Amino acid sequence: MGSRNLRFAVVMGLHTLISAGTYLMGKTATDAIPTFALGLMRFLIAGTGFLVLARIRGLELWPVAKADWRAYAWVGFLGVAVNQIAFLGGLALTLPSHAALLYGLTPTFVLLLAWARGQERPAPRKLGGLVLAFAGVVVVLSGKASGALPPRWILGDLMVLVAVAAWAGYTVLSRPLVQKHGAQRATTLSILFGLAIFAPLGLLGLPKLVVATVPPMAWVALMYLGLVTSVASYLLWFHALSMKEPSRVAIATNAQPVATAMLAWMFYGQVVTPAFVVGAILVMGGVLLTQL
Repeated sequence: MGSRNLRFAVVMGLHTLISAGTYLMGKTATDAIPTFALGLMRFLIAGTGFLVLARIRGLELWPVAKADWRAYAWVGFLGVAVNQIAFLGGLALTLPSHAALLYGLTPTFVLLLAWARGQERPAPRKLGGLVLAFAGVVVVLSGKASGALPPRWILGDLMVLVAVAAWAGYTVLSRPLVQKHGAQRATTLSILFGLAIFAPLGLLGLPKLVVATVPPMAWVALMYLGLVTSVASYLLWFHALSMKEPSRVAIATNAQPVATAMLAWMFYGQVVTPAFVVGAILVMGGVLLTQL
């Protein structure tokens, strides 16, 4: 393995570990904090962290933002506004392992987006992989496991699918910005533009937040989402995009569902059902088939 490939493997390995924790911490936070308020506070923390890092490195942001504001508005809209509303809202209704598994479809959505944009024409093998991956999602959605899922479980999973589609669009549209402006500058501006777009909705959610009823662990989870997930993980993701094409970066996240399911079993006692196992095998197999 060359040094570049080794560095990529290390970056994506760290990203996978952080992401696995994100689903568990996100579940803890969404159980106690309203979705819009949580999203606003998460990205206020993240935006502040990125601004501090940009100041330390002496990165100029305004000239870049002014020149490419349309592109950053789009990635901010997809990566922060749409993705977070759907992800946090969906996670409040479903299980962390389900959310992680559905995020395993990211490479499939990236391929579909590239196909729709005329950038790639999938071969029959890749089309078969798409069908197999989505069949796995159907199996997971059909496995209620006798009350193991919340009452509105299917809505939560569907919302997470919307978040996955938004993240795929964010991944595809972000790569040119990363290559042009660098990982940290591109990440910072995408977060700040997304925060500006999301802020009005977030402010509407603040009156529903009752601080006294939020347990300490939920505040810890918020800080994890704001600093570890939204700063460290985003920087790792953008750094990976600077080394590999979007589909290759996305496929490297396929260990997340397994890692999340194991952590959920260890710390939350979440049962790994047969439907989840079968669905996970189909999804991962389909995703791998699209990338061969």
